[in-house]
Amino acid sequence: MKKILFLSPLPPPYYGSAISSEMCLDILKNTKDIEVRNIKLNYSKEMSDVGKIDLGKIKGSFEVKKEIGKQIRKFNPEIVYFIPATSGFALIRDFLFAEEIKKSYKKKILFHIRSRTTRNSFNDILYKKMFLNQKAIVLGESLVSDISPWIKKDDISILPNAVKNVISDYQLKSIISHRKKNEFLNILFLSNMDETKGWPKLLEACKILKRKGFSFRCDFVGAWQSKEDEKDFCDFVKKNDLEKIVFAHGRKTGKEKNTFLAKANVLVFPTEYKFETFGRVILEAYMFAVPVIANKIATISDTIQDKKTGSVPFFL
Repeated sequence: MKKILFLSPLPPPYYGSAISSEMCLDILKNTKDIEVRNIKLNYSKEMSDVGKIDLGKIKGSFEVKKEIGKQIRKFNPEIVYFIPATSGFALIRDFLFAEEIKKSYKKKILFHIRSRTTRNSFNDILYKKMFLNQKAIVLGESLVSDISPWIKKDDISILPNAVKNVISDYQLKSIISHRKKNEFLNILFLSNMDETKGWPKLLEACKILKRKGFSFRCDFVGAWQSKEDEKDFCDFVKKNDLEKIVFAHGRKTGKEKNTFLAKANVLVFPTEYKFETFGRVILEAYMFAVPVIANKIATISDTIQDKKTGSVPFFL
């Protein structure tokens, strides 16, 4: 029986890395001959809490650090699987967690890097001490250079993101058949409503499409980062007379989210998020045979076959 200690952010809140980690954890828990224990590293409850520091998070971090040390000593795992943050307070927190692990765990930690590293003198000190001579998984070939200064290439593995297929071939054929009957172009934005994910750009595009007389509908599905962002969105829609064709629905999951994917003719993902790595929403769109238009950053250009499964234009 192989013993794995699984250290990762998990939902809530719901964002790509946490959702992917939850899926990996479920797979491990249901795999024969593996005993897994997990410790949730994050304390944010809503997307608007992510990246903010408060006393509750600081207290929670000390509790997690103590629990990690306890599990290393008593559970004695063969593998420590760790999904670290790569910036801000969370990087400092996870650096301290890694130091706690190394006190009793003499093997190499397996880091699964799901966000980009950001180089500066302070971060580089933490990266070097945390990653040096350890092992890592990255989401694509283009991301190897992010951590190769500290981890040998022989110790770096590539494992792209994946999503669970939730529709049968028969259902997909039915979805495609119904989509062909759309009276207008259905555009979908599916991500957290963070400005760096590109929703303001798509709003501007909607204004241009309306001015040029295109017949379309655009749905924005995702959790708001702040009340101010939501107000800015609504003000823009009203000012540009888009109320009948542009809609924000908030966060949707499961069947509700899949309803939007089933109706969409195209997914637009104009992300400029500086820690973007893969964009699992692209895979969710493919599952429903929806082409994707997205920015050419990180592994996105490897995920989209230009002019076949979508487009990665430089002007987004």
